[in-house]
Amino acid sequence: NFRLSLNDDMDLRLSATRTMTRADYSALSGAVSLSPPAAAGGVGSGTGGNPNLEPILSTNLDVSWEWYFADRALFAASVFYMDIDNYVSLGQELKTYITYDAQNPQGVPVDYLLTVPVNEAAKVKGFELAWQQPFGDNFGAFANFTYSDGETSDNSPMLGTSETTYNVGGYYETDRLSARINYNYRSSFYSGLDRDSAFFQDDVNTIDAAFGYGLTDQLTLTLDARNLGDEKVKYFAESRERPRSIYENGRQYYLTLRYNN
Repeated sequence: NFRLSLNDDMDLRLSATRTMTRADYSALSGAVSLSPPAAAGGVGSGTGGNPNLEPILSTNLDVSWEWYFADRALFAASVFYMDIDNYVSLGQELKTYITYDAQNPQGVPVDYLLTVPVNEAAKVKGFELAWQQPFGDNFGAFANFTYSDGETSDNSPMLGTSETTYNVGGYYETDRLSARINYNYRSSFYSGLDRDSAFFQDDVNTIDAAFGYGLTDQLTLTLDARNLGDEKVKYFAESRERPRSIYENGRQYYLTLRYNN
C-alpha cells in the first residue's frame, strides 16, 4: 500500500494485494436435492454442493484520488481491477443416482442434471465516486456511485454483480440528536440457474432512515426504518418478459435502546 500527499488537501493511494477466500460451507456441502424425471427413461433435475471446490484467489489493484476540500468534506475517485482464480460460479453436472419408487422398489440408476457450484476464472473492473459535505454546523449530504464490469471465463455474468449501484442521502446531527435518510439503487444482477435457465434479480430502489437520540450519556434510543417505499423484490428468467417471482417484504422498523457503561 502506498500513499502520496499531493498537497495539504489531496492524497493519491495505490494498493496491490493478493487475497484468498474459502468457499462458503453451503457451497462445499456434499448434500444433493433431487427431483426424479416425470417419465421413465427421462433425466431428472436437482441441486447440490461441491466438496471439491478450491479456495478463491484474487489479485487486486486499486488506485484512488482523495480531495479533502473543506472541513469534514471529501470528494474521491478510484479505479479497481480484480483477476480471480477459482471464482465460485454455478455449473451443471450429469450424475447417476439409484432411485427407488413404487415401480422399482429395488432401485434403478437414473440420470440427474444437477446445478452445482464450480470453480472458474473471472475478472472484475470498474470505478467508484464518493462525495460528502457538511452544510452549516449540523446538516450534511453524501453520495456515492460504483460501476462494475464482471464476467467469468466463459463470458457469462458473475453471481450477484450489479453493473451500477449508488446511494444519495442527507443527515442532521447535534450532540444529542442524529437523523439520516438514504436512497439506494442497485441494478439487476445474475442470481443463478434454475432447471437449466438463468434467472436474475431485477433493479432495486430502497429508501431507509435512521434516528437516534441520546437520553443520557449512557442511554441511546434509535429507530431504524427500512424500505420506506415498500419496494418489491422481483426476479425474472433470462428477460423481464419472463417474470419468475415477486416478493413483498414490506416496511420494517427497529426500535433499539442501547446502554454504554
